[in-house]
Amino acid sequence: MPEFVAVEASPTIEGWYTLHEVYSLDWPRWRALSAAQRAVIAGQAREWLEETAAGRGDTKLYSVVTQKGDIMLCHYRDSPAALNQAELSLRQQPLFEFLSASYSYLSVIEVSLYEVQAMAARRLAERGLQQGTPEYDAALAEEMEKQKVRMNERLFRDIPPQRYICFYPMNKRRGEHVNWYALPLKDRRMMMRGHGVLGHKYADVVTQVIGGSTGLDDWEWGVSLHADDPLQFKKLIYEMRFDPASSWFAEFGPFYVGVRVDPDGVAALLEGRLE
Repeated sequence: MPEFVAVEASPTIEGWYTLHEVYSLDWPRWRALSAAQRAVIAGQAREWLEETAAGRGDTKLYSVVTQKGDIMLCHYRDSPAALNQAELSLRQQPLFEFLSASYSYLSVIEVSLYEVQAMAARRLAERGLQQGTPEYDAALAEEMEKQKVRMNERLFRDIPPQRYICFYPMNKRRGEHVNWYALPLKDRRMMMRGHGVLGHKYADVVTQVIGGSTGLDDWEWGVSLHADDPLQFKKLIYEMRFDPASSWFAEFGPFYVGVRVDPDGVAALLEGRLE
């Protein structure tokens, strides 16, 4: 009988909840409307997008490349209820009659504190505090709160402004022979540090937003990459596939690539054009 030993989980801090919604448009029914009817509905959709994006959080529209869908909406909000309100408000729009759901994904923007936790532990050890004591737990909670304040810019940001988005869900493997969650914290921290160094190479051309989704959706993370040059998505993800944190432990779901459409471009999009 093997000996099973629980390993330490790395804490995370969270920001906006995120929702990615992919819809297909019933083009034959839509084209069957008169030009005047389409213009009215498109104008209402533009107003809805402007109003929805102006609330607490953010909303952006993308035209989906490939036949996985036609449009993707990305929402940032402070609660699942607020995300659901955005969904419900769309369902009241005349355009919704012509949309059918293709995919959706729920997560919450997350920053893992592998390295931050190690730094905090060193500081607390220097102060002579011992793990497992109430004083240590209180000091650690205070240190983590300081880090959360420093990271608010990442946790509570607007949706990145770049023209292209690449969204995909992913897991860490829990297989019979390779299990990320059975690794000691120090090993996971070491691999994620190397993973972060690799990702930092692309920081000037790709903005990465990581959403934790354990307990919220079917995968463990939802990843959004934003760039003006979509070739950087391929270069970044391809290079990361060779990193041990990915080559041994990563599983990837479907990929959705979209082109950002501002409110003023909604009418053109619904007429089959990108502006």
